[in-house]
Amino acid sequence: MLPDAMLLWLEEHVRRLENGIIKLREEGGFKSINLFPEEPPLCSTAITNGVKVRASAVFVPESADLQNDNEMYAFSYSIRMSLLPEGCFIQGICFNSCQLHRRHWIIRANDIVISDVNGEAVIGEFPLLLPGGKEFVYESCTPLPTSLGSIEGSYTFVPGRLKNPKGAPFEVEVARVPLQLPDYIF
Repeated sequence: MLPDAMLLWLEEHVRRLENGIIKLREEGGFKSINLFPEEPPLCSTAITNGVKVRASAVFVPESADLQNDNEMYAFSYSIRMSLLPEGCFIQGICFNSCQLHRRHWIIRANDIVISDVNGEAVIGEFPLLLPGGKEFVYESCTPLPTSLGSIEGSYTFVPGRLKNPKGAPFEVEVARVPLQLPDYIF
C-alpha cells in the first residue's frame, strides 16, 4: 500500500464533490453523499419527447465474488427520470403528464449481450411524471461475469395516466451507461 494512499483517496473524494461528479442527496430529512456519478462519462443523459432520463452505475465490491474460478462482479445502477417543464411532446401535441408502463434493458459484458430484460414497472412502481415535477429515482443492481460492460435500454410511457391514456404509448431512451471498475472505491 502506498504511504499516501488514504490521503489520495480522500483528495479524490473531495475533488468529485467539489466538481459535482457526486453530490449530496437529501432523503427522509437526512443528507448523505450520493456515490452515483452525476456527470459524463460515467453518467448518461437522454431526452425523448420531453422525458429526461439520467443513469449511472457504481461497482459494489461487497457483493462481488472474485475468489472463485467463475468471477462475478456486481454493479448498482441509479436511474433518475423527470418530465421537462414544457411537458411531454408527441407528434406536436403537448401532454401535461406521462406514466411509465414497461422497461427494456440490454446488459452487455465486454460488448456481448448477456441479458435482454422486458417487464412491467420499475421496482414495482409505475411513476407518473409531471412537468417540472420531482425527479423519480430508483436503484437496482446487476451481476456481470466480467469487469467491463454496459447497460442501456428504454421505457415505454403513455401520455396521461395508465388508467386514462391520452395517446399512444411511446418509447423513451435510456442511454448506455458503462459498467466498469473504478480507479477508487468509495
